[in-house]
Amino acid sequence: MKTNRRNYLLRTALAGLLFLAGIGMALMAAKTSGPPLLGKSDAAVEDRLEASRARGNAIKSHFQTRLGLNDTGEAERLDGPAQEAYDNRAYPNKWIEHAQREAAASAANAMVKLSGFSANATSGPLSSWQQVGPNGVFSSALVANESTAGTAATFFSGRVTAIAISPNCSGTNCKIFVGSAGGGVWAAGNALASQLNWHPSNEGIPSNAIGSLAFDPTDATGRTLYVGTGEPNGSGDSEAGVGLYKSTNFGQSWALVSGSASVATGRSIGAVAVDPADANHIFIGTAVARHGSSSVNGGRFTPPASAEVGLYESFDAGATFFRVLSKETDNPDPGTVNGNDFFRGGVSHLELYRASGETQVYASLFDYGVFRRSKAVDGNTAFHKIFASAGRGTVVASASSRTEFSLAPNGSKLRIYVGDAPPPADFWRVNNANVPADSLVSSGANVGWTKLSNPTKGTPGYSSFDYCTGQCNYDMPVYSPPGHPDIVYIGGAMQYDEIFTANRPSNGRAVQRSDDAGVHFTDMTIDAQSNLSIHPDQHAIATLPSDPNTVFIGNDGGMWRINSSFTNVSSQCNSRGLTGDDLKDCRMWLSKIPTSITSLNRGLGTLQFQSLSLNVQEPLTDIMGGTQDNGTQAFDANGKGRDWFVTIFGDGGQSGINPFDPSKRFHTYFDAQIDENFHGTDPKGWDWISDPFFIPPGSSEPRSFYIPIVYDPKVNGSMFTGLTHVWRTQDNGGDQAYLDSVCNEFTGTFASLCGDWVPIGQDLSSTSFGTDKAPGQYIVATERAPSDNGTLWAGLRRGRLFVTSNANVAAPGNVAFYRIDTAAQPTRFVSGISIDKSDPNHAFVSYSGYNAYAAASGTATGHVFEVTYHPNSHAATWSGDLAGGEPSAGGLGDQPVTDIAVDWNTGDIYVSTDFGVFVRKSGSRKWQPAASNLPPVAVYGLTIDVNARVLYAATHGRGAWSLRLP
Repeated sequence: MKTNRRNYLLRTALAGLLFLAGIGMALMAAKTSGPPLLGKSDAAVEDRLEASRARGNAIKSHFQTRLGLNDTGEAERLDGPAQEAYDNRAYPNKWIEHAQREAAASAANAMVKLSGFSANATSGPLSSWQQVGPNGVFSSALVANESTAGTAATFFSGRVTAIAISPNCSGTNCKIFVGSAGGGVWAAGNALASQLNWHPSNEGIPSNAIGSLAFDPTDATGRTLYVGTGEPNGSGDSEAGVGLYKSTNFGQSWALVSGSASVATGRSIGAVAVDPADANHIFIGTAVARHGSSSVNGGRFTPPASAEVGLYESFDAGATFFRVLSKETDNPDPGTVNGNDFFRGGVSHLELYRASGETQVYASLFDYGVFRRSKAVDGNTAFHKIFASAGRGTVVASASSRTEFSLAPNGSKLRIYVGDAPPPADFWRVNNANVPADSLVSSGANVGWTKLSNPTKGTPGYSSFDYCTGQCNYDMPVYSPPGHPDIVYIGGAMQYDEIFTANRPSNGRAVQRSDDAGVHFTDMTIDAQSNLSIHPDQHAIATLPSDPNTVFIGNDGGMWRINSSFTNVSSQCNSRGLTGDDLKDCRMWLSKIPTSITSLNRGLGTLQFQSLSLNVQEPLTDIMGGTQDNGTQAFDANGKGRDWFVTIFGDGGQSGINPFDPSKRFHTYFDAQIDENFHGTDPKGWDWISDPFFIPPGSSEPRSFYIPIVYDPKVNGSMFTGLTHVWRTQDNGGDQAYLDSVCNEFTGTFASLCGDWVPIGQDLSSTSFGTDKAPGQYIVATERAPSDNGTLWAGLRRGRLFVTSNANVAAPGNVAFYRIDTAAQPTRFVSGISIDKSDPNHAFVSYSGYNAYAAASGTATGHVFEVTYHPNSHAATWSGDLAGGEPSAGGLGDQPVTDIAVDWNTGDIYVSTDFGVFVRKSGSRKWQPAASNLPPVAVYGLTIDVNARVLYAATHGRGAWSLRLP
């Protein structure tokens, strides 16, 4: 992460950029007077406000996926969303074994089969889920994609991690497959069209987390391809996979490659390759990945019993795989690798190369570098290091670096390009790798390589220096089109330093292109024709087999295409106020930019929602939801000429719509970062209201990565959120006129405190409520009863549950919470609370985590409970676990529950899991899929309106879905 001061500068710089783009707002108005802050001196006020604004800067939410990126150690726990929810799931165990993950998946599959319909069927014995969307979202001139304004034709969607283009692509018959982080495999048959005919291509794959795609080069028809499940990119929501899958019918259906399950389940397959001389000879590269998430947070650890990450080889079409490359160990030949010990990151890339009658194998490993197996070159069949990463034991010994490469055969010589990224990243080239390994790497030094990057501005190598800006473990592809060894593309994060300034030396350099073998690079980020900008955070680059200049790019915003031609716009640099080396660099970067870029995201339904909220006055047509790196989305079908649209940038978390006045809304980024809007979904209306959480006493309170937050359903203007106290505002975060003037994200002066949240009642993590279930506590669920003015329930991370009957009493200190859980209830994450619409003291409560670990530790088991609070005695009556038992006996199985919603008109109970949504009908003890047609996708949150008879599911990779209730 950048420093706090750095984040504040990014925030103000964004405002400046939007002004330059013609938004027409006074973005940096002179400071005005405001209410004093805690009676301090002007200097103290400014220092405290600066720290608060820095922590609360909205732009830093773009970097959500970077938090936890250094958590590549298998046995250590670091901060961030990745670890947080994994810990929630695993507790009281330290790890989640594959057996538990597989048992949960099996339970979900068994329930689908017992119900008598396919999860992907469009009809069945139950009612059907309907996709609300979005299948690609229109960009906005204000909040398009955290970089620059696009055009009205610009769409974006969710994170794309892999691309495969048919080797037989031509004209109107050009098949393309993409893998998405949480939305599975998608395919189109017209990759060169202005509008692609996208459709899901996931039949038979029980995971929607995709890490790699590859065509079988031995199949001349192009019908055969492979997909590796699990995403290796190291973000908080890079989910683990379930092995390698194969299709022999252009992706219409897929089947498990049987031998991959034991070596890749619970891991990610970041690379797959088939020997061009033997279809039975297959390689897969595995890496660490995450398990599970929810609307409040995300996470992973990997148990020590898991298969070691590394390179695996099969000679029998995948029936069996053998590990052939993994951790570097002490060895008589320091250039070889083997061993079974602890390993950080696994395989980041894999390529095969035919030469001298053999198939040479090249693989890059996180933390270590690039390795080769070639008897013809090295004299034996061992793997030898041919490029040494600077990350191992040097710059960032405690963190994982990343190495990416691309082979570029050049006649009889083999050129290789390498990006190596312990921060800062460097770019390297060797013109002929057909030499023994010790001629390339000697005593840990890359003696046979040329470092092309240079930290000095004005030099050609400055363009490739630190090209992925500190988050290379997440996004840093390197790609040289086959047959064109002088052309190479590199991708990474957006260079915010260079676009969020008045004097912009580049267009952001999210993707760069070199046609002189990596010496000079030009900027591919914005086109010359329409000023269309690709989305930040690049993960995959591919070109047409017949054209190295038609480029397909997969990133956090979906899919984009550079359309073959380039234009010199370096004259623009003369009007950017640049001098010296900055001017020189600008002229290089803009000397050959894309003439046109096409957004390929219309119809691509891969957005990753955290949660959904609805307008109770228009629940079928007005909803909102936060998404990963694509802002908070809004859906409004009431005559505005649009359905889904982005209303604010960043990594969206929770959202809410005031039930009394839908013009008042909130959304959150990660951490306790909240904006309020008094103008509906107007992108220019968002006001920052979260300073109290970043100054004492709020700054000292632990909180979830995505905090829980709700509007009061009965008291207009009241909102509640949770850290270790429940916090309250009773006027939507503050006076509207003041917030609009001082605290607006784009035009505010930020002259004084923004937000009037106050803690109410007691610290719910305190040992005054007992010493049990205490370590690591903070609030993860807050729900207000819809039938009175004061009852609020709050659940904590380690299983504590509280009720207060006077949450809206005038004096915050007079609010009284009572703890109602006991040792008979789980010591696990409270994932949902659904309060009876007519009885404030009656609710259903869900828990995440696994019963298996609770039983092993001697703590209480259970996933779903009915609870009745007795306000006179301040005790509660709990049912037994309503989810107990295996599916064959009507139970839910041992599936962690991510949320719960009760249809209080009928008594039906709905729960969400990593594998969909299930229901227990009133009067029945049997759980079953809630309805047909929902893909087997992780559902992070449920939102219900019992009066409108609708249930919404927020999926993490397939958009929003709705179910009309009977």
